[in-house]
Amino acid sequence: ADTIRTRMAGPLAEQYSIYATDIANAGRHLLNLIEDLVDLETVESQDFLPAAELIDLTELAREASGILSARANDRAIALIMPDPASRTPAVGERRRVLQILLNLIGNAIHYSPEASAISIACGTENERAWVAVQDQGPGLDGEQAARVFGKFERLGRKGDGGTGLGLYISRKLARAMGGDLSVESTPGDGACFTLTLRHLHG
Repeated sequence: ADTIRTRMAGPLAEQYSIYATDIANAGRHLLNLIEDLVDLETVESQDFLPAAELIDLTELAREASGILSARANDRAIALIMPDPASRTPAVGERRRVLQILLNLIGNAIHYSPEASAISIACGTENERAWVAVQDQGPGLDGEQAARVFGKFERLGRKGDGGTGLGLYISRKLARAMGGDLSVESTPGDGACFTLTLRHLHG
């Protein structure tokens, strides 16, 4: 469908290109649903144990932001990145940490108003390394904040195609790596999701 959409195989009427785009988007949506269900089975397995790798949270935050930059640009949302010269050494499975950050930043883009900003910051405190994603969206009240990490929790959202598993899986991954995922929010003043992991000194 992507080949047809981009007319790589030859000229195509505009209407058929639009159809191909719809087919490609539907395929990606179904793939995302399947990946969520596979991840759900993985994180709920008693044998699940992520790798303990030496990672840099600043580098991964910038990588996730780069992957999602086009989506942010489409809505005129500025991604405020961590200082590229800084480092935030931590312990966790690189692929899984990137998965969590893509979920957090992707959610922030989805719920932020157009022409707003999302701030991604990193740091260390005692034995913990952290990365925080702060948006300027509608925020969460106390009840919503308590429920947001629940399985299949979509907080009343309809028609956005989500499974309600992203934050549930992300927190399970964070805790499996010896860290955590938390949220602080005030209605009307955005939300800040913070991933913490074990800090690697030196």
